[in-house]
Amino acid sequence: MSIKLEHSVTAKCKPEHVWQKFQKLEEWPWWNRAIGQAKWIEGQPWQPGSRFMLELAYPKQMAFEPVVTENAAPQTVAWKGEGSGITGAMRFRFDAQADGSTLLKTEAEFSGWKTKFATDSIKQAIHKTFEEWLNALKTEAEKIAREELAHS
Repeated sequence: MSIKLEHSVTAKCKPEHVWQKFQKLEEWPWWNRAIGQAKWIEGQPWQPGSRFMLELAYPKQMAFEPVVTENAAPQTVAWKGEGSGITGAMRFRFDAQADGSTLLKTEAEFSGWKTKFATDSIKQAIHKTFEEWLNALKTEAEKIAREELAHS
């Protein structure tokens, strides 16, 4: 059994502004309350094959060591990781829109024996985490865009 979740939000900025904030992995806990800790443990940041430690603070505290599987910055980054009986693959997309905004989208697929115990409330909690993550990233990227505009 696998669980697939998606969420998207539109930000008033360019994909480069989103990537500027997103790429600073170690700073994720500063603006994303779902992340307890994040740090690189192997390889060059965001290069395929590189690994990082990601500790979720909620909906359930757990740690993963995902491997970057794709980097087409500033538009797409993806990783895959295993932990606690679950394998997860995540993809973040930051797509420029015709009106100058950016569509931020995350797609996740979870598999493994523990997924058969995932209730609707657990799925909703995970979806809410992604929603908060993208909304926080949107807020931070829009701040960068406003600061850039103010200094030009």
